[in-house]
Amino acid sequence: MNHAATLSTMPGSTRTEVRAVQGNGGRWSVVVGALIVQAILGTVYAFSVFVRPLETEFGWSRATTQWAFSIALATFAIVMIPAGRLQDRYGPRTVASIGGILLGTSFLLGALLVDASRPWALYLTYGVIGGAGIGFGYVCPIAAAVKWFPDKKGLVTGLAVAGFGAGALFFAGPASWLLLPPNGQSLSLYEILLVGLGVAASDGGGIGWRTFFVLHGIVAAVVVMLGAMLLRNPPAGWTPVGWTPAQQKAGAGASMDWPAMLNTPLACMLWLTFIFGATSGLMAIGQWTPMMAGVLKGRTFAPEWMGTFGRFIEPVAVLAIFNALGRIFWGKVSDVIDRPRAMMMMFLAQGMAFMILVSVQSHTAVFVASAWVGLNFGGIFALFPSATSDYFGAKHFGVNYGWIFTAYGVAGILGPVVGGVLFDVTKQYVMAFVFAGILCFVAAGCAVVVWGLARVQAQAQLAEGAKAAA
Repeated sequence: MNHAATLSTMPGSTRTEVRAVQGNGGRWSVVVGALIVQAILGTVYAFSVFVRPLETEFGWSRATTQWAFSIALATFAIVMIPAGRLQDRYGPRTVASIGGILLGTSFLLGALLVDASRPWALYLTYGVIGGAGIGFGYVCPIAAAVKWFPDKKGLVTGLAVAGFGAGALFFAGPASWLLLPPNGQSLSLYEILLVGLGVAASDGGGIGWRTFFVLHGIVAAVVVMLGAMLLRNPPAGWTPVGWTPAQQKAGAGASMDWPAMLNTPLACMLWLTFIFGATSGLMAIGQWTPMMAGVLKGRTFAPEWMGTFGRFIEPVAVLAIFNALGRIFWGKVSDVIDRPRAMMMMFLAQGMAFMILVSVQSHTAVFVASAWVGLNFGGIFALFPSATSDYFGAKHFGVNYGWIFTAYGVAGILGPVVGGVLFDVTKQYVMAFVFAGILCFVAAGCAVVVWGLARVQAQAQLAEGAKAAA
């Protein structure tokens, strides 16, 4: 039995005993659990692999399919609030398991209910139920990791959410093969397993989207629940050996509950910055596969000798790889230069990338664009939870970040739907790129305001502390 878990149930434990818990290195198992859970939840970023199969079979427009993605993201963000509160009260294991069950159920119901006359069934299953499952599961690994690693907050938050960014990498390639309609002969379970693991390619036929939904629903529920078993909160009063709260950066926020947090200008500006930055990325990610396929015109990055492993250098896979790396990279950068400065640099870089994408034509340019967009978009999900903990404390982090994360729900509606409508109207992506680039530059400006408000709040807290000490 893990000593940390045991000690947390012992009301008589002294502070010395509590601090000794970290010596067994057990806190890193929480990061492992976080990566497992997030990798499954992150398959939502590969939604674009469903676009062509659904449009082909049902004759739906691009805007119709994008609504499912938007509803999933909006529900994901809204559910983060009650999920965060439950996580703070009951711990991450139970809440994350609920998320896995909801996510799996969404795909099973989708396989039964969705047809050409019922796009609403996709919105209800994939969008509402699946989005709720992601919301329940997503907050738990981040909240647990922040509490276990106050000394490496940016880095470990990046690691905890890296799995979410990488989920699409391991999912998109096998899914694109398995989603193909059957070619007359059924794949055995062994063949499905090989294709699903990415070590073999199908012979031109798959299992169809309905069977795939059933398969993925079962896998999602089981794997998320297994990963949740590794999640737990530290004992009350626990801190890492060699680190004390006094060693945090000057001006680190006092603990606030969500009503107090929402009453600050800093929280409002952090929320707005999140909206502008996430909207631009989601506008592109929701359509990345068909968008880049149009540029490549059926060609591929991968040399023939790479076989099935060539999927790791396809556009959506490159974006997923760098989405995951960006969370770690920008998390670490923010530990060094602080969160608002990192946000400003990241959004400026992303804005320039979208403006350059207007003229992308070559294979090399597509590869670089996929990497650049993924790197900067991924950083959002390391910087904003870290900033929330910095400015408003870790005690109520679950519900506090749930409120800040509602910005992602707004972005989840604006980005994919506006991008889909612009494509349906213009039949090209130029306007979407320009709009996304402008939003990134606005986000960079907002990050400067966040920087100033954080300094003002820190000075006010220091003054209050000095007055109380006197």
